[in-house]
Amino acid sequence: MGLLDFFKSKPPARTSLEQLSYNIAYQILPHYVFRQAKQLFDIVESSSETSHFLFYHLACKSLSIPSLQDEAGQYHWHQFDLDANHSLLVLAYPQPVAVDLTGKSVKEITQSAGTWVIAPHFSGVVRDKRNEHIRYYVLGQTSMGGGTVLREIDDMATNANLGAGPAPELDSFVVLMRQRLEESAE
Repeated sequence: MGLLDFFKSKPPARTSLEQLSYNIAYQILPHYVFRQAKQLFDIVESSSETSHFLFYHLACKSLSIPSLQDEAGQYHWHQFDLDANHSLLVLAYPQPVAVDLTGKSVKEITQSAGTWVIAPHFSGVVRDKRNEHIRYYVLGQTSMGGGTVLREIDDMATNANLGAGPAPELDSFVVLMRQRLEESAE
């Protein structure tokens, strides 16, 4: 180490996949969902490999960090028909590091802030094909107990906690999206 190496700036720490996924779910993807839904569906339905990691690349770009191909490959889009009139796009995020703050004091939680992220498991975009109405959901981690929570984000960026969600498995999330659709029809 040279005498002046001490003054050289150190490279910033790599942003975690949990933080990148959080940024995608709550900041980047909602913009496309509510302002460019047709383009979003066209991109995902194109079945192009790039559609899977497009939003990962956007998250990296927003933080001025390089994209890493091995990280990008952990994001996957899935398409479903919920019924004759509704389609569902699901972005599956990389498996996050488990977070459970159960039993921690407020002081311990405050001191550890920034060392953990309550990351998403899935984002779901439900489109009504008849009128192009969009609903956007995120199934994410909870901070206590190790379960999941379902959230709905609307076009005004309101983030509503809809309560406990299912196990973080794709099939369980799709079943929940069908149930929500049926409940909203009643």
